[in-house]
Amino acid sequence: MPTVPSRSPLQRAGVLAALVLPLLSACGGGSSSEPAPSPSDPTPPAPGTALSLLAGNTDGAGNQDGASRAEARLSLRLGGMATTGSGEIVFADGHLVRKLSADQQQVSTLAGGGPMVPSDISNYADGSGSAARFLGPKAVAVDAAGNTYVADTQNHLVRKISVSGTVTTLAGKAGVCGNQDGVAGAATLCFPASIAVDKAGTVYVSQSFASTSPVRESALPNPIRKITATGEVSTLVAKASLYPTAVPSPWGSAYYYAPVLLAMDSVGTLFAADSNDHVIRKYTADGQATVVSGTPAPSNEGDTDGVASAAKFRTFLAVAFDAANRLHVLGLDNSGAPTIRRIDGNGTATTLVRARSCTAQTGVVIGEPGTLCTANQLAVQGNGDFLVAEQGDSGGSVKYTQLRSYTQQGTSTVVAGKPSAVGADDGQGSSARFNRPGALAFNPAGALYVRDNGNGAVRTVQADGLVRTLGKPGGHCTAVTGLASEFLELSEPSSGSLRYNNGPLATDGAGNLYTVHEGRVLKMRDCQVTLLADLKPLLSASTNLFMPNDAPGIAADSKGNVFVSTLKGAIFKIDAKGEVTLFAGSVGTLGHADGQGAAAQFAAPGHMTADAAGNLYVVDGLGISFATTVLGPTIRKITPTGLVSTLAGNPNAAPGFADGAGTAAVFTVGKISSGEIASIAADDNGNVYVADPVNSVIRKIAPNGQVSTPVGQLWRYGFAAGNLPGIINSPAGIAVRNSMLYISVPNAVVQVKLP
Repeated sequence: MPTVPSRSPLQRAGVLAALVLPLLSACGGGSSSEPAPSPSDPTPPAPGTALSLLAGNTDGAGNQDGASRAEARLSLRLGGMATTGSGEIVFADGHLVRKLSADQQQVSTLAGGGPMVPSDISNYADGSGSAARFLGPKAVAVDAAGNTYVADTQNHLVRKISVSGTVTTLAGKAGVCGNQDGVAGAATLCFPASIAVDKAGTVYVSQSFASTSPVRESALPNPIRKITATGEVSTLVAKASLYPTAVPSPWGSAYYYAPVLLAMDSVGTLFAADSNDHVIRKYTADGQATVVSGTPAPSNEGDTDGVASAAKFRTFLAVAFDAANRLHVLGLDNSGAPTIRRIDGNGTATTLVRARSCTAQTGVVIGEPGTLCTANQLAVQGNGDFLVAEQGDSGGSVKYTQLRSYTQQGTSTVVAGKPSAVGADDGQGSSARFNRPGALAFNPAGALYVRDNGNGAVRTVQADGLVRTLGKPGGHCTAVTGLASEFLELSEPSSGSLRYNNGPLATDGAGNLYTVHEGRVLKMRDCQVTLLADLKPLLSASTNLFMPNDAPGIAADSKGNVFVSTLKGAIFKIDAKGEVTLFAGSVGTLGHADGQGAAAQFAAPGHMTADAAGNLYVVDGLGISFATTVLGPTIRKITPTGLVSTLAGNPNAAPGFADGAGTAAVFTVGKISSGEIASIAADDNGNVYVADPVNSVIRKIAPNGQVSTPVGQLWRYGFAAGNLPGIINSPAGIAVRNSMLYISVPNAVVQVKLP
């Protein structure tokens, strides 16, 4: 079978604006081609609101509720849709079930909560509204009374949401993948992937079986399960498909069954779109199948319209009935681009809307919003138009995620969600563009450096929002010499496990700029990059070969000493001459112990910062389990003499979220495998700030150890300027200067006026 390309949105090339306005010193130390302002230069006025945009664009993915076109955000994990009797659209979104109002003016959350990122722990709870928990639901269905049924895929459950928003578990055992029939919790399901409900409240689900490696056909279940309104689970069809999908491998072909997609017509007949056999079937109440359109046969895929026996299909993405009881399918044509097709009662297939202007990059079909190129979900609205989910990312950069309405002639309009404004443009404030900005650092003169991961660049941002790029025409430091590419382009795929949030930045008292690339510590002075020290030999000497050699954190003091944290548990000090000494912890030993120098232990330390007195603060516990005991995240403090103490957090507590003092506080600092790890900064008053991209908040640790959450709302991903706490989206880098806190979020830098 030919490989069908997957889809993601088009990478837009940024246009670099050549701007020649004066910029605060941004080259790192010594002389420069433009005069640097003195520390006595006046600071630009603070913004009028506590949380505001400094530069870039905050549109894009998230889960923010509100006006559909202006405020609402949608995640990159949109699931199936269902239309209610009153015209609302219910849809799965990340770990939530959400709703679009009948007038398409508002997006709200019907039920669910919790972080958006995948988790190794269960995200399951019954309850009302946001107290309920789902784990990657793939599909929803709505009955005549307005109750919503959810295929809670990663939890292996079917859930019910009442009209009042109360979530209960209808069938399955949380976290247990199986095919056991029985009553409610005695029965088991496995990755329920599609769902339909009839007028009597009987629910039907198809199942999928996820595996990192394909298994042989004989081991593959492919059932449709039936669940009564009282929770009695039975198997309607043991094997819905005749022919498995082949997957080439070095050991010969292996096989899997894609889950069939289910839909119920108005009289209660169950239909299934089968991507394995490339046909559409319908089922009687006792599970007898009839082919409605297409001909089941090995390698019989295509995209031919015509009468039932002549019609051909490839991969189905979604299936839905309209008000006139006509079946519509969203699927892929022979090029891998989506189409919307109508299946009449006699099985005749007709293509109504075909994707246009799609291109392919490395086997991935891409296109702009409104081209249908990245569509993967479908509902039919009351007027016969199609509501389609279009979404995609490329190399970790979220391009767009939207709901769009298509007429049968192919004209589309946006319904909800705003595309990300990704690019590399220099400019003023909201006219500038970034692509996954990460680490932030200030030099003494006030230039804010930004590691622009997606563009493989280092940018500078003035206090008035002017953005320029180091080493580009029109920017301060129009040419970077020496080890320039190694310093600037740390976000390339070859940059180790931290490639999506790597390249930490630090400056010293002389304004020199530092970064670390897989153990190589680099220094930029007068726009020239040199190697300060190579830690690889010290890290490679560890006998524990399973711990990576990455060095995720770097900080510098006013004397020109540089400090580097390594995932192998050691923190090194490098003086201005490049001489390296062990400062705290030891190579190859992970744990949690306070103490002096090498007597201290760290559990995979990450980002670091230094305060004016020379104290270091380290994010510790980046979710690696190489130690005998997995230790919880903490924030550590190291004095200039090397004395290590625990500022906040509990090494004996699992990652989570709780404010409080000392060990009562609980942190989530991310995992190196996810590319989202916490950053840290300190102000002049002894407060320490920690960016939590997983929970989408900023934590504050006061000098007395009290932890609070001043910025962002737990598990809310979007952007809402104004009074605190506001809403921010997956904060990455963080920096403090005077009374201002600066945060990098996807494709923007925002600022907070501290109280």
